[in-house]
Amino acid sequence: MKLRGLLTLAMTAQAVVTAAALIASYAVSGSAAPYRFGLPQLIALLASGVVAVLLARLCTRTIDAGQAADQARASTAPAQMTQAVIKTALDAFIQTDQTGSVLEWSFQAEALTGWTRQEAVGTDVVDLVVAEPLRAGFRQRMMRLVPELSDTPAGARFEVTLIHRNGDRILTEASSTALRLGERTIVNTFVRDITQKRAAEEQLIQAQKMEAVGQLTGGIAHEFNNMLTVITGTIEILADAVKDNPPLATITKLISEAADRGAALTSSLLSFARKQALQPAEIDVNELIEELTKLLLATFDKKIGIVTRFDGNVWLAYADRGQLSSALLNLAINARDAMLDGGKLTLTTRNVVFGVREALAVGAGYAGDYVEIEIADSGTGIPPPLLARIFDPFFSTKEIGKGTGLGLSMVFGFVKQSGGGIKVASEEGRGTTFTIYLPKAETSTLRPTGYDDRKIVGGQEIILCVEDDRDVRQYVTVQLESLGYKVVPAANATEALDIAAEGTAFDLLFTDIVMAGGMNGRELAEQIVAARPSLRVLFTSGYAYDSLHAQGRATMGAPLLRKPYRKAELARMLRRCLDTAVDSVGDPIPTPYSVQADVERFLRKQASEDDGATRLRK
Repeated sequence: MKLRGLLTLAMTAQAVVTAAALIASYAVSGSAAPYRFGLPQLIALLASGVVAVLLARLCTRTIDAGQAADQARASTAPAQMTQAVIKTALDAFIQTDQTGSVLEWSFQAEALTGWTRQEAVGTDVVDLVVAEPLRAGFRQRMMRLVPELSDTPAGARFEVTLIHRNGDRILTEASSTALRLGERTIVNTFVRDITQKRAAEEQLIQAQKMEAVGQLTGGIAHEFNNMLTVITGTIEILADAVKDNPPLATITKLISEAADRGAALTSSLLSFARKQALQPAEIDVNELIEELTKLLLATFDKKIGIVTRFDGNVWLAYADRGQLSSALLNLAINARDAMLDGGKLTLTTRNVVFGVREALAVGAGYAGDYVEIEIADSGTGIPPPLLARIFDPFFSTKEIGKGTGLGLSMVFGFVKQSGGGIKVASEEGRGTTFTIYLPKAETSTLRPTGYDDRKIVGGQEIILCVEDDRDVRQYVTVQLESLGYKVVPAANATEALDIAAEGTAFDLLFTDIVMAGGMNGRELAEQIVAARPSLRVLFTSGYAYDSLHAQGRATMGAPLLRKPYRKAELARMLRRCLDTAVDSVGDPIPTPYSVQADVERFLRKQASEDDGATRLRK
């Protein structure tokens, strides 16, 4: 009841009682003396006063009770609000006294640690969430922290590793404040799980480190490829000149083989650096793994069992078939080396669909459909300290001379360059599992028919050769002229544009992509083709992934000759460009489809298989 209403009611009741008392007094005294004030009237007024006093006391009590209720509500509202904040907070709330005994334990604290409120309240918080070997040191830290918190109204923020009830380690960020209540100190702490956040930060740091190392290795490999191009090309000329001199022919063969090993090494470096020019196509991963399994069964020790678990409806993957085969073979060999006493190698395929969070977790390029390939062994496993370094180039746990340390680096670079992701899980004594995710192939791609690689065919066309490395330019000029072509050399893009502007006739632009100066080979080709739409273009580079994937419409589809290359490869790529019919605006002219090239390739394959089977029977 409100104060104003209560007072109005009391005054009305008092007036009614007074009037009633006076009327009753005159009625008792009789009508002989209606206006005399006698004893009855005095008694009536006294009774009215008693009623007034009683009403006043009643009003006072009612008012006091209302004020007490309001004060109680006012005092409990902040506490209720505080409890509501604690219950709805995303972070766990833990309240302790100065000795570490738990006073409050929120629902989020139950979810974070696995201990219920009933189990936690009254227990030492250190015994609940700190690993046993660290408890003594943690208590000493708390004893120092409580006085510091009392002197610091803003509190303190720190990171601490807690132990879940099931034994899992949880990296957390804690924010603590202290409140003094008389002789007692209350410590309020909000705790947030940052385990996933820290893992993501470490992933980012690792990715940045790998990117930096990749840039360095890619640049080094590019320069090596320029040198190897000259070596591999000129050694062919020398080999042809000394073919009638067996001792010298043997030396040239040794040089050639060493150059090939150098080319393979730089190819692995470029794969790690994600600057290797890939040739992606639709791949049936089940078919590819079946072929790989046949090779592994023929070469691995019989103590190692090989199991395949294929998804019969697995999608086609979009990747470079040769690079994927090399990557899977590399992983299989590593698994074999981890199972010296025998074991089981399991290869599994399946379809997966990633959201943004899942794609980021495995390092994939985007959310969407992926083909998963899992390679699991039952070997010795990888120690945790080494697990973070397995993709570093030149890092190897094998004996000196038994590995370059580039195998897993190449796998990592190939998968990332293909737009996929890779993850590894390992447990010492239980084995290791590598999981590769490759993008699903969205559209069919035409299979190139290719040329007969047994023939070296030249021509009489004019070629504008643009190469900024002087030694490589001289070597390429010699090789092109030996194939019958007329060569117009240029040392850079500016010189090539000047030659084109003068109206010099040429049938094909053969240009390096990565060149010093303000213009690269792709930009050069775009400008020249804009003026000469029917011009054929052949790119070459030690690495060209980034440049090719930024190419414009005019040079879309122009082939790439990867350095280092042999004379036969150069000749074949030139004829592939020059023999493709184009119209006046540079568009290919359709030609009737022929299966002749496919038939010849099939017959050659069959003949080689028959020869191999005959040798085995012998």
